[in-house]
Amino acid sequence: MSFDPTYPHRLAPLPPQKAIANTDFGDLLIKARVELAELKGACGQIPNPLLLMSPAIIRESVASSNIENINTTLADVLQWQLFPEAEQRQPDKEVLRYRTAMEWGFENAGKYALSSRLITGIQARLIPDGNGQYRREQNQIANLASRESLYTPPSASDIPSLIGNWENYANAADETLDPLIRVIISHYQFEAIHPFRDGNGRTGRILMILHIIQYGLLQFPVLYISGYINQRRADYYRHLLAVTKDQNWHGFIEYMLHGFHAKAMETRNDLKKITVLFDQIKEQTRSGNKKIYRLDLVEAIFTYPIITPTKLAIVLNMHYTTTSKYLAQLAEMGILKEAKVGKHHLFANHRLLEILSKPS
Repeated sequence: MSFDPTYPHRLAPLPPQKAIANTDFGDLLIKARVELAELKGACGQIPNPLLLMSPAIIRESVASSNIENINTTLADVLQWQLFPEAEQRQPDKEVLRYRTAMEWGFENAGKYALSSRLITGIQARLIPDGNGQYRREQNQIANLASRESLYTPPSASDIPSLIGNWENYANAADETLDPLIRVIISHYQFEAIHPFRDGNGRTGRILMILHIIQYGLLQFPVLYISGYINQRRADYYRHLLAVTKDQNWHGFIEYMLHGFHAKAMETRNDLKKITVLFDQIKEQTRSGNKKIYRLDLVEAIFTYPIITPTKLAIVLNMHYTTTSKYLAQLAEMGILKEAKVGKHHLFANHRLLEILSKPS
């Protein structure tokens, strides 16, 4: 049966019917695997890699949300996360929910594996109104401008069996096909199932990172893969559709391998810069003002690149007056930049923001 974008797609279960081999991708697969291994090693050399997770996840969250036309910036999200939810803008709320969903998925992937429980738990945190339930009605993907139908996902009645097949494939051991290729195949399949009314793309990209971690290719969700996809979003959707229409797996797998290679290298270089900056600020604080030097203070301004005295008081379990003095003195030393947004007094780790905010 030929592809009809207006008719519910009869999605074939995994594994793909078309033969796929590691040798199809030669040096590109090797390069992507090497860069991921280098990134994993770099994370392992950082004394406290968890302190870098929060800004790294927010950067990924911003880019992944941008793909869905939820537009904001890293600096805006880092700033507005400090304020009450009632004051936050809707795009920033969406990105912060993405971070919550990613963190929850990372914390629970070991318990639930790549399962329906994990999938619905992630989506429920992304889209609170959806309650993490699979759709019960037909949906459709259309061109926003012309309203022309581009793809009609499988019928709602097919979702349980397709998700069950996805779980089996994603968790199965297979020594014949490289894990990174299996991650890419699983990502396509989830996007093609499109099991929710909303949040499918973002849920799928979180699952892709968690799948990489499950295979032991990374330890932490620091890979900035959505930055690559967002910059080449038309190609991303074109390759997805080519798999659907023509079973052109090669093009999509090659596209994603290029992304993993480029972003693993970029993320590793950024981690190096951040580690150097951390050591510089630690030494600058210690030598410039021993009275305020504390390792947890330096860690706090990396975990929260934009911070308020109130937030720092909570993080360090100290009085607001003391943290206000600490931040003011760090600003005097040039370590932080001070700003006011309405009634809020902010301090920014501007050199860290420059590393995190550079164009993809």
